[in-house]
Amino acid sequence: MGITGGAEARSFFGWSLQSPRLCASCVLLTLLFACDRKPKADADAAPAPSVVSIAVAMDHCEDVAFCQKKCDEGNGGECRRLGVSYHLGKGAPKDETRAAALYEKACALKSATGCVSAGQMFEFAHGVASDFAKAAQYYKTACDLEYVPGCYNYAIMLENGRGVPKDEWNAAYYYDIACRAGAKQACSKAQELRANAPIVIDAGRD
Repeated sequence: MGITGGAEARSFFGWSLQSPRLCASCVLLTLLFACDRKPKADADAAPAPSVVSIAVAMDHCEDVAFCQKKCDEGNGGECRRLGVSYHLGKGAPKDETRAAALYEKACALKSATGCVSAGQMFEFAHGVASDFAKAAQYYKTACDLEYVPGCYNYAIMLENGRGVPKDEWNAAYYYDIACRAGAKQACSKAQELRANAPIVIDAGRD
């Protein structure tokens, strides 16, 4: 898998941002989806949301009509940028439901950043009902499209059983993908999971 990742520029987690997909248009996100989330007091609070996983390009449309035209013509990147405009209320009325639909369309058109954005909308119920299963699937699709934040997000969902069966060994696999792309936090997570995960023996095999 030719995963995107760069060299030295760092995000909050040591993520490398010197690549076309993680370029100057990227904004580190614990903010857009997580800033209004209050920590729970009990010890059994829900696991950390996948949004802690780093960066999503947040450039919006300067010309909404142009972006809409290009989106209608099947340009996934412009659909995503249009979604950002509605999501943030920049150049268009703030409308998270429309933003979520545009992110989904962008993902269907192979925009990996659109897939991560769609996943976050469903994970955090922004403009749509909360649906962890859909969120996990969007993150995996982004990873399949070789966008590393999708791999990291999907690993978190697997680790914590959010929308997918809990699977620490598989989570470690996806953390490894992120690790190889330069996400240092992912390296330590993969090692930790492999050290602590129970060994499952398949009785049907020799």
